[in-house]
Amino acid sequence: MGKSSVSDSYIVAPIHHHEKLLDQCIQLINSEWPRSYTARLWSLKSSKDTLPTSMILIDNINNKESTVLAHAKLSSIPSDVEAAFIETVVVDRRYRGKGLGKFLMIEVENHCFETLNLKTIYLSTIDQEGFYLKLGFNFCKAMNMFGTRSGVNTSTKKIWMKKKYSEWKRPEVHSSDNNQTN
Repeated sequence: MGKSSVSDSYIVAPIHHHEKLLDQCIQLINSEWPRSYTARLWSLKSSKDTLPTSMILIDNINNKESTVLAHAKLSSIPSDVEAAFIETVVVDRRYRGKGLGKFLMIEVENHCFETLNLKTIYLSTIDQEGFYLKLGFNFCKAMNMFGTRSGVNTSTKKIWMKKKYSEWKRPEVHSSDNNQTN
């Protein structure tokens, strides 16, 4: 039996491929940032194969009923069709510190750069810049998600970060990964 890894036990997939998990995902997001059920449901139901896409990390142990453990939403940036904004990144508090956030973000990057063929991904954070720096994100100026003007937003404490495709290091496939079936 080969060495076990996080990817052996968990998968990352778009929520619209797992609609039965919508309620769990809403509960997870609202545990961190409370908002109305209807608003969350509307946002998650807008997920599609292009953008916006809500990605969920679910357990895949023994094909039992899946549990949503983490979420990240990818939104389009109207002023830059070759970029996406990653938002609403959350890992269930009970599962933090186990590498799931890193696994989720690596899969989100793969989706952005390989599947969607984007050139840049952006995000903002208030207190997790160390986590994103370890993942290879770099600090950048605040960007305007909805307009064409870029300007510094001084009204929040958000820290803006980005990663370009040219700076992205595609994860290596290990020999034990070749034995997995999809």
